[in-house]
Amino acid sequence: MSTPRSRTDPRRAATRLALIEMAELLFAEFGVEGVSTRQIGAAIGSSNTNVVAYHFGSKDALIIEVIRHRVPALEARRSELLAAARRIEARPSMGALLDALVRPFFEQTNDEGRRTYASFLAGLSRSGRWDIRNSLDSDYPITRELNELIAESLPQSVRAFAGERIFIALSMTFATLQIIDLVPRPPDEAAAIFADALAMAEAALKTPGGENQD
Repeated sequence: MSTPRSRTDPRRAATRLALIEMAELLFAEFGVEGVSTRQIGAAIGSSNTNVVAYHFGSKDALIIEVIRHRVPALEARRSELLAAARRIEARPSMGALLDALVRPFFEQTNDEGRRTYASFLAGLSRSGRWDIRNSLDSDYPITRELNELIAESLPQSVRAFAGERIFIALSMTFATLQIIDLVPRPPDEAAAIFADALAMAEAALKTPGGENQD
């Protein structure tokens, strides 16, 4: 009796993964609008100028797959950090919640030790395409919970702008990680810079609103 042939093509899967990882790297360096799908295909050594279209259909679809490639690890780590914070106090502090939200970006690196996914997201924001990330909110239940808990911890006067404040805090984090990756640094120095950025982001989130702040 012959063994049924697997429907999974390992070469196809390997090509898709290579395209996803290369897209993240190139988008991180040059921005979403600064890289063509042909350049991504050429960067993985493909002679097929339509290889991205063949595997994903469009650049936007490839962007979505880059995000989905990272979602499981991000969500799992955020769940661990949130659970750890809740073991310390039933209602975690703003600092603990913010740490659970952004630390996975600091910890997640590529083979060269660069935080390309955070840079990719920063580029997505600069290109005005954050709507792509927002369209995948249902894939991020832990992230959504953290955002809601952070919003509840904000001063009452600024809760109407919770989404904007959290987005600004994330942008500060992305900028910090790009600074950290700009030159090689010892791990303890990188960790200290990240911790300082977290403290600044927390302070900014907690600042009460008002038109006449002095």
